[in-house]
Amino acid sequence: MGRHALPAAPDAVVERAAASTAPVAPAAAAPAAAAPSAPAAAELRRPRGRRSAFGPAVARSTFVEHTKPARTVSLAQPRPVASTAVAGAVVLSRSAVLRAERAVDPKHVRRAANAKRAAILLAPALAVTSSLTLALPANAATPSTEAHHGTTTSLPSQQYTVARDVQVPVVQTDGMTTTTTIVSYPTIVTKFGVSTQQAEDAISKVLSAGGDRATIVSTALQYMGDPYVEGGASHQGIDCSGLTMVAYAAVGIPLVHYVPTQDAAATTIPESEAKAGDLVVYDNEDHVGIFLGDGLVLQAPHPGDPVDIVPMYSAAHHFARLLPAGS
Repeated sequence: MGRHALPAAPDAVVERAAASTAPVAPAAAAPAAAAPSAPAAAELRRPRGRRSAFGPAVARSTFVEHTKPARTVSLAQPRPVASTAVAGAVVLSRSAVLRAERAVDPKHVRRAANAKRAAILLAPALAVTSSLTLALPANAATPSTEAHHGTTTSLPSQQYTVARDVQVPVVQTDGMTTTTTIVSYPTIVTKFGVSTQQAEDAISKVLSAGGDRATIVSTALQYMGDPYVEGGASHQGIDCSGLTMVAYAAVGIPLVHYVPTQDAAATTIPESEAKAGDLVVYDNEDHVGIFLGDGLVLQAPHPGDPVDIVPMYSAAHHFARLLPAGS
């Protein structure tokens, strides 16, 4: 219990406590101080004792406890679901609901309108492009139909003309007799407007002249149609400097498999002095081919293209000679 719940002390006890704690006056003043002793003792009584006895009781009697009413939560009744078996009931799928939502979405409506306008604007351009694409093969060069040179076909890209089983006449004379030999090549690939007949004529002139130049060109022709492989020097794949390297190795001239080094080993000559078998080098030393004469070059072009015969390069180039003078 707290201190306010203790009962009040009797008045006699309070008086004794007050007398014991009162200050002691001098003897001369004792008669004067004795007179007011009773009222002073009455003022020192603890009226607080009686209030303390009744205070907590009154406080307890005036306390009112307010109890909160209990909360009542009512659950909503589930909505009835229409059965699909009921006649006339409509059941929408998730995709149908999404389409319905998009139909009323302003952003979706704007996007659909923009897409429709773009399709209307691009339709004429697509139609023109389609007609041009379809017209290209019809306007492209048609394959040669020369029957006496075997079968001639054209690749779908319309860039190459591939002749199969080409027969090239080689005419040799010793001053008294003339001998004609037919050399067969399984594949002759030409490009950029060079016909199979033009390639045959140039090859026939070189081989008929004989000598080291004929050997160089004949060796390089063995790689006709082989794929381009950078760093290659075989029938599985060959590049431009690899083709010139194997061709000149047939006449005993070793070359490094590198265009700048081959060009440095050769002597630059004017175009008017160029002969079949000489090198044709790009001025930037990025490519090299073998001159066939008649304005044709035998080359291994670049990845994706086989070894072929093309017209003289349109890019800046020069001629270089590796064979000794008089060969």
